Amino acid sequence: MAGEGPYERRSVLARIPGRVWAGLVILIGVIVFVVQNRQSTQIHILLVSVVAPLWVTLTGAAVAGLIVGLLLVPSIRKRRHK
Repeated sequence: MAGEGPYERRSVLARIPGRVWAGLVILIGVIVFVVQNRQSTQIHILLVSVVAPLWVTLTGAAVAGLIVGLLLVPSIRKRRHK
């Protein structure tokens, strides 16, 4: 067809950015993880004992790690600029 360049012929799937594909892959992995780890487990934190699904426990640990990482990023950036 006249007027169509090589970039105009890309399929709909090829137009989706890589970040979206990465997000979908991670989302599918999270769904599989939750489905496979629904059994309850007992968690001991200092003097407290809690029973919770394994996926909740691991997700909480991951979120705590993410928060610690985000809190440390500004201090790392300050050191680089000195």
